[in-house]
Amino acid sequence: MIPRADLLPGDENIVAEEILQSDDPIFNPSSRPDIETALSLSSGEVSGWVVPFASGTFEHHEDVAEQKLFRCLFGRDSLVISSFLKQQKPQLQINTVCALAASQGKNFNAASEEEPGRIAHEVRELDDPQVVRLAAESGWEFPYFGSVDSTLLWLCALDDVAQADAAILDRVVNGQPLSERAEKAAVWVLTRLETGSGYIRSTRTNPRGILNQVWKDSGDSYLTADGKVASASGTASVETISQTYDALLAAARLAQTSARRWAVAPSELLAQAASLKQRLLSSWWLGDRFAMGLGSIDDQEVMLGAVASNQWRLLDSEILADTDSSKFVAQLVDAVTDAEILGPNGIRTLGKSNPRYRPGGYHTGSSWPFDAALIVRGLLRHGASAEANEVATRTIRAIESVGAYPELFRSDESEPKGISRFVIDVWDSQIERSNRICQPPQLLQGWTIASFSWLKRLELAG
Repeated sequence: MIPRADLLPGDENIVAEEILQSDDPIFNPSSRPDIETALSLSSGEVSGWVVPFASGTFEHHEDVAEQKLFRCLFGRDSLVISSFLKQQKPQLQINTVCALAASQGKNFNAASEEEPGRIAHEVRELDDPQVVRLAAESGWEFPYFGSVDSTLLWLCALDDVAQADAAILDRVVNGQPLSERAEKAAVWVLTRLETGSGYIRSTRTNPRGILNQVWKDSGDSYLTADGKVASASGTASVETISQTYDALLAAARLAQTSARRWAVAPSELLAQAASLKQRLLSSWWLGDRFAMGLGSIDDQEVMLGAVASNQWRLLDSEILADTDSSKFVAQLVDAVTDAEILGPNGIRTLGKSNPRYRPGGYHTGSSWPFDAALIVRGLLRHGASAEANEVATRTIRAIESVGAYPELFRSDESEPKGISRFVIDVWDSQIERSNRICQPPQLLQGWTIASFSWLKRLELAG
């Protein structure tokens, strides 16, 4: 029976196809591989470095095309995975930094969205079936650079590694030391801030490239509290502000650590960070929460006030670390366990009272374990151990109920164990286009594996 929980008024069904059978082994928790096995199934070699891929595939799903979408090095995903595993697998973070450095942008290319200094979003072999498909459908070229956060996370990861061993900055990758590559990445950040009126925005050069070039990259994922969707290019996301802030601080530390003098002064990077923080605290606070984004609706730029998981990601950043930010932190901590945002399987990507909430929606209601883990990390940063425990417990419990490491769970209980089994496409009357409102998750998702490992280590440590 096709689930109807994700349908909104005005939706007209186009496709509803069962992809996962109800007797699939992933519904049996005893089938879940251990962490090491799961990582081996979702890792590979890129430019000579063994790195975590965004996802892997179970052997019994090799003939399921929908389970082979992300088997490659992803800037964002691979950096998040290695950050969660850096205590027990520090080499993984080093390998990821180097492998991504090897394909760092050199030129401007509209089709691939390459820009000098930019870190790639997807690094794929040219015979990858997804390369063929995406080139035909959207004119992408690879490596594809359509994310704004990969460069930010890369600078933070390199800073992590350099704090342990400054000699890493002298390591030469494809003829260029990592210190020089870090400077080019920092220049990219400053350039994007200038061209984005003080923010790093999802501005695409390929008109068929990713619209929202952040984690919530679905076309309907940025919206107002009353459910209006920002569907134009150029949206700024609130967690990108915190990631930019952290990247600027990281770049300043890297510039100070580097044996060679950067053309970009650490003081300039720190000044930009301070300015960005001031704009966040003065313009993005809506009285009881931060806006999730800044985007265009009906040709007017507006604060997007939907309650969404984005605002809690600010806790996992240095941007709210000082005492001046304590009132914002207190409200974020108080609200994180409210049923509006915390569901049975963890943090909802969108508050359940929003008119566009879909329990299985990719970024419009579903619960992603890695999103919860980053929020748990942020809560612990601010000493909110009780709230962190509640979010972590629900997330761990969801994963332990299945025989896999799902990319996401439903945030309701309308399907067994929170796993969507159907692909459902509808004609969405509000955004006036076809919209995939539901799909089975990738079942060996790298950052779920890493998040689960990290959360279990916390659990064992009490």
